[in-house]
Amino acid sequence: MLWTVTVWRAPSAFRTPKARALWVAFASVTAAMTLRRPEVLHTLDDAVGIHNFGTLIKQLLGAVGAGAVLDFVIVISRPEAERRIRPRHFLALASMAAMTVAFACIDRPAEVDDLFDATAGTFWATVYYAVFQIYLGVAMGVAGYLFLGSARHAAQRWLRVSLRILGAGTVMGIVYSVVRVGYLVLRLTGLTGASTIHLADTATNFSRSTAIGLILIGSSFPAVGLAWRQVQDYRALRALRPLWEALTAAAPGLVLKTSLLRSPRMRLHRVMIEIRDAGLALAPYATSGLRERARKAAEDAGHTGPGLEAAAEALWLRVASEAKASGTAPSGAHAHPAEQGGLDLEGEVAFLTTVAEVYHSPAADTFIRTCQEPA
Repeated sequence: MLWTVTVWRAPSAFRTPKARALWVAFASVTAAMTLRRPEVLHTLDDAVGIHNFGTLIKQLLGAVGAGAVLDFVIVISRPEAERRIRPRHFLALASMAAMTVAFACIDRPAEVDDLFDATAGTFWATVYYAVFQIYLGVAMGVAGYLFLGSARHAAQRWLRVSLRILGAGTVMGIVYSVVRVGYLVLRLTGLTGASTIHLADTATNFSRSTAIGLILIGSSFPAVGLAWRQVQDYRALRALRPLWEALTAAAPGLVLKTSLLRSPRMRLHRVMIEIRDAGLALAPYATSGLRERARKAAEDAGHTGPGLEAAAEALWLRVASEAKASGTAPSGAHAHPAEQGGLDLEGEVAFLTTVAEVYHSPAADTFIRTCQEPA
């Protein structure tokens, strides 16, 4: 799963500092977790000729991953600091240097499958693992604080959920570090037994896997939110297409000649703008009296609230477009355009969707016949 996400995000690593930091985090953690496989670990050790050298590389990669997660959240919450060298970078380098020195001092007479279990309780091994776990805990603590703080100010719901999941993942990272450090202290003091070792292993495996899983889910959630938004944009485009075709047929000069953009959000913006422009072009064909009759007809049809304004606009637009198509001269009475559907995109989409529904409804057909009847 980690390799899948790492490969999937590789193209984005060269686009923005935010994407690059997130990719480095996943690539580092993926490589570190791969080195937990004994066959991979021993192959590296044999190639280098240093007992359990892969364990050092695994821990260093873990430190790089934790630092990259911290860089990622700082870039999205404090973008002005993205290009500055901060104390966190010096702390990461100092921690990695201290780990390397402590690792060199650990007595490693032979290759072992699990260096942690084989050496826990010795001084230099305790220093080595404690430096890593303390750095990891500090990095996860700062990242969690920033993730959860940013979630309170996020505008979109999917972004708030994503940041909270990421925050929960970093909290589990803190739990992992605390359990590891506590276990190291107990081993150093000789206060551990078989049950303690089993409990510590269970807690560390659970907290580590949960932390990685939550960070995976949280970082992928925006892609799900973007995909869902694109689905909604496509649905809105399909709903507005008949209205756009009808109004731009009556006012063809308003349609841009350039091809529609690939982004569904940009295409939706363009369609809505051209619908509104067509409404302005058709406004001279709708007298104040026609607008009043359209509003009364919309009320009689049961429309209320914002739906009433949209339905009334649909009715007079239908009559105005028919009048222009039949060659009727404009009335010359330039009435004010109808109120906009909303201050945000969602409100405007909802307004125009109602206009589109009513424009091609039987109620609009009836309203046209009523307007065409002799007074």
